[in-house]
Amino acid sequence: MKSGSAQRILRYIPCVVVGCALPAGGFAAEFTTSAAVAPGVTYTDNVCLSKDNKQDAWVGTVTPSGSIKGEGNKADFNINGSVQFNTLTDSQLKDNDCGGGSLGNRSQFSPNITAKGSAILIDDWLKLNASGRANQNEVTPFVGGGGDSFDTNGNTNTYYRYSLTPVLSRRLKNFATYNLRYNYNEVINTADSVSNSSSDSWSTNLESGRSSRISWDLFGNYRKVSYDDNDLFFEENGTAVPREDSELKSAGVNLGYQIDRRWQVNGSYGWEWNDFQTYNDQDTNGRTWDLGVKWTPTPRTRVSVGMGDRFFGSTPRFSISHTHKRNVFSASYKKSITFGRDLLTEGNDFNQNIRNFSSQNTQSPIIDERFTVGYTYAGRRARINFIGSHSNQTQEDNGEKSTYDDVALTFSPLISRTYTMSATVSWRQDEPRSIFGQNNTQLANNSEAWTTSLTVGRALNERMSISLNYRYTDQQSDNDFSEYQENRIMATLNIRL
Repeated sequence: MKSGSAQRILRYIPCVVVGCALPAGGFAAEFTTSAAVAPGVTYTDNVCLSKDNKQDAWVGTVTPSGSIKGEGNKADFNINGSVQFNTLTDSQLKDNDCGGGSLGNRSQFSPNITAKGSAILIDDWLKLNASGRANQNEVTPFVGGGGDSFDTNGNTNTYYRYSLTPVLSRRLKNFATYNLRYNYNEVINTADSVSNSSSDSWSTNLESGRSSRISWDLFGNYRKVSYDDNDLFFEENGTAVPREDSELKSAGVNLGYQIDRRWQVNGSYGWEWNDFQTYNDQDTNGRTWDLGVKWTPTPRTRVSVGMGDRFFGSTPRFSISHTHKRNVFSASYKKSITFGRDLLTEGNDFNQNIRNFSSQNTQSPIIDERFTVGYTYAGRRARINFIGSHSNQTQEDNGEKSTYDDVALTFSPLISRTYTMSATVSWRQDEPRSIFGQNNTQLANNSEAWTTSLTVGRALNERMSISLNYRYTDQQSDNDFSEYQENRIMATLNIRL
């Protein structure tokens, strides 16, 4: 772990918990708790995750988990998650001649914890939201083993993210509502090659009431993203200069007209003033506009399509969601500006089998063009979940392009009250990068990974159950150090305390 990171984690993460818990306690909150522990053992036939140096190993694990939920008249919070500890040491990997990443940075634990809370500080006026998250992601998507809880290739980064958001909201009679929101969030990373970062943002808007068919919203946004250790930015002529903080600013108006219960026409017009470094001195300011239509044929179906333009080009968009009895379908497409720190740490509610969207740990703003689709079926005899994501990402500081594809299908038949079963097939592909519009074969690393997993469980009694999981991973790559095949068997005893 980085020098000083442990102290920062201990100092900041409790702020989220305390900030949520104290108001709840002050308003006579009711608490609900749960706890469990899961000892287990894992066998792998390729602990080095290597193409040529396949070494088997046994790894012991123990995973305590739990949750605490508090609800009061004016505050609530919810903390839940787990931490897995394993017995795989650096000395074991060195004895097996594993030549992965920087083994000295490895951790023998893997957290997966989320915390959320809110408190009404002043009735009908001021509210405080807080959240926290501890999880893992890849140091780089172009090396195998990233995000694996055993971190045998040294390509896993443990991150801690917290966010504080006070919101001021005031209704101006029946005419409009005024909102002022401030957000501060920080990401603390354990990998030495990944810089810690923080984000300050302000947003304000004055929106109309809902009684009229015509709706309007005057808005303004500001965001600044800073890094503890700024890297060097290379200008188009090759000159290296210190990187500056990135600032995104915009203002404008949203308009909507509700034609009838099913149809709405909407649009926006405004201006943005952005300040960040680009390799070709691209103009990052200019007008923005969007025009679209929303169709709601039934309360269970919503369709929205639109077209717009920003400084980085056209911004088409669409989204569709449909719910019918036991089926849920959703799909969306959009093109937006974001940061790698957000893609890698905000979590991924859309795709539960992938902890975070893929990206690079770059300090540059990223243009993310993304298509997502999901389908869930919850029947009496089985449950089916399908998810997919396709993302084209362009770094604004050097024009570097990357493409990430993720697909996963999970099938869970309902066998009996005693036995459970679940099978998952997933596919992931990272396309080569290109710099300044030219293919760079030295940096390019087209990798493709197939993973199949089968889990069988049996309930022993009301508090104990056992599970056996088999997983096979086959990753192909342009570079040998990113290519491997692995069989992994995991046996776990789950105990509710």
